[in-house]
Amino acid sequence: MDSVKLDSAVFLNDVAVAATGAIYITDTGIRFDDVGNVLHPGPDRVFRIGPDRKVTVAARGDSLGWPNGITVDQVGKRFIIVAFGASKAVLSWKPGDRAPKVIAKGAGGFDGVEVAGTRILVSSWADSTVSAYETGQEVKVITGVPSPADIGYDAKRNRVLIPIFQGNRVEVWQLR
Repeated sequence: MDSVKLDSAVFLNDVAVAATGAIYITDTGIRFDDVGNVLHPGPDRVFRIGPDRKVTVAARGDSLGWPNGITVDQVGKRFIIVAFGASKAVLSWKPGDRAPKVIAKGAGGFDGVEVAGTRILVSSWADSTVSAYETGQEVKVITGVPSPADIGYDAKRNRVLIPIFQGNRVEVWQLR
């Protein structure tokens, strides 16, 4: 197994692979104290691991809003990053951008993100949902999923796979 050291990482969270073969990893910048409270010592970052295995910081700053989920949007030729923090933002970011752009707002507490055709699917701890964003507007497509963690999308079957963080299970939901 290959491994790469990210010595300065605080809380590595999600991974996306770009068409170039580079790997992008969110660092949410959070820690948990001994009784389970969430602390945010920061910093908020996105690391890049190049095909040469060189690790760099691709994005950094409060505008990432505790970056949690990340995915590649092939159509938009960009990354979609969702924020777990107070910003309640769905972000668009391209390598080289000074800061991400807010493309939608929602309930917040975002964890997972996947692109499903023209829709961006996002899981939210704040309202126990998976919502779709197509035109910047939030449309709740799955409700009643407590602690929905990172999500997966099965394009062949048009299904969303939702790990239930505090339930130790994965739910599979059929999209319409």
